[in-house]
Amino acid sequence: MHELEGPEPMYRQIADIIAAQIEDGTYRPNSRLPSEAEVCTRFDVSRRTAREAYAILIERDLVVTSQGKGTYVKRREA
Repeated sequence: MHELEGPEPMYRQIADIIAAQIEDGTYRPNSRLPSEAEVCTRFDVSRRTAREAYAILIERDLVVTSQGKGTYVKRREA
């Protein structure tokens, strides 16, 4: 479980952590991210917080969701 602290909202901190993991290759293009439930457990947050974190990643154009299948890292255009 990651400790979230500081003035930033928890959902933004989670989005930043996952974005950094996408950048460093922990999550590669086309790979599936953890489910919202897994994010809830990992960060000890509510489903709403996990959902808001993923919404930020979508806004940043880093991931795409497929209903019933999950959230996936987008391929980057070279």
